[in-house]
Amino acid sequence: MISEIYPHALDCGLAPADFWELSLAEITDLMESYERRQKAEYKRDLTLKHFLAKDIGQYVSLVLGGSKVKILELWDYFPELFENERESIEENQKHRQMEVYKAQMIDFASRHNNRNGGGK
Repeated sequence: MISEIYPHALDCGLAPADFWELSLAEITDLMESYERRQKAEYKRDLTLKHFLAKDIGQYVSLVLGGSKVKILELWDYFPELFENERESIEENQKHRQMEVYKAQMIDFASRHNNRNGGGK
C-alpha cells in the first residue's frame, strides 16, 4: 500500500525523506490538502479566463449587432466546481430584480396618483 501511495505523494510535492518519516494519516492529509489547493487555483484560473472571454464576447456581440447572443456563465461550463457560487449569485440577482420591480411599482403608483389628483 505504501509503495502505491509513494509516487502520488511525490507528485503532490512531498519530499522523499518526509514521506518515510510521516504516518499514513499525515501523508493522506498532506495529499488532500494539495488537492484542495490545486482545485482552488484551477477555479481561480478558470474564473479569470471566463470573465475575460465573457467581456470579449459581449463587445464582439455589440459590434456585430447580435441581440440574441446568450453568453454562458462559468457554472454552465463547470457545474461541479461552481455550484455554490451559482446559487449565491442567482439569489443575489433575484433580490436585485425584486428591488428594481418594487421601485418601478412605487414610481408607477406615484405617477398614477399624481395624474389622477390623488397624490396630494
